Amino acid sequence: MGELQGRVAIITGSTRGIGRGIAERFAAEGARVVVHGRDFAMCESVAASLPGAIGIAGDIGAAGFADELIDTTVSRLGRLDIVVNNAGVAIDNFITGVTDERWASTLATNLTGPFAVLRAAVRVMKAGQGGAVLNVISWAGERGNVGQAAYAASKAGLHALTLTGAKELGKFGIRVNSLSPAVSTEMGAQMDERLKKIAASRRPLKIDGLVADVAEGALFLVSDRSRFITGDVLHVDGGMHLN
Repeated sequence: MGELQGRVAIITGSTRGIGRGIAERFAAEGARVVVHGRDFAMCESVAASLPGAIGIAGDIGAAGFADELIDTTVSRLGRLDIVVNNAGVAIDNFITGVTDERWASTLATNLTGPFAVLRAAVRVMKAGQGGAVLNVISWAGERGNVGQAAYAASKAGLHALTLTGAKELGKFGIRVNSLSPAVSTEMGAQMDERLKKIAASRRPLKIDGLVADVAEGALFLVSDRSRFITGDVLHVDGGMHLN
């Protein structure tokens, strides 16, 4: 019996990178996972590789999609216990180079979408036995970062949502926490090389973090091992947040 046996977990943005690593780890612990991404074929392919998983494709920032995601999950799997708001975009540019369109697009995916998913999920979790919500944030949102105005602002807002959610929803048995990773992923590979070198030089641990490290942190925060933890943030970043 795994730690998440019998539970249903939605992981947004889980066709690759950190999201996929979390989905695979949760499935290994017995959870029935909802694989989400923009590409239908990728969702179906990843879901087919995990026992009991299903794929649901769509734009997390699109109006109405969050309700569709939650409703489809409950309709097909019968319940909802865990939500990981992982889907995100990072469009790097200095403040003067961030267009209105890029700003709006980043916030729609990184903040408005996760808020809508949380709002829709709470309706289900309140009627059940509670649940666990995990928002994937970033040290950039806690400390700010040169060239990431929109990304940092959206992630800061997402952690504020974690704190508010924890205060409002604890009475329903719903825990809300943040996970702040900094490991090599496909999204990180798009970051400017100079900025990546600067970031790495600030990291106290001089080893490379793995997606598997983040997945272990996520498992802890949604499992019964963290039953008395809410409104917190777990950094899986080699100490990057200390600078």
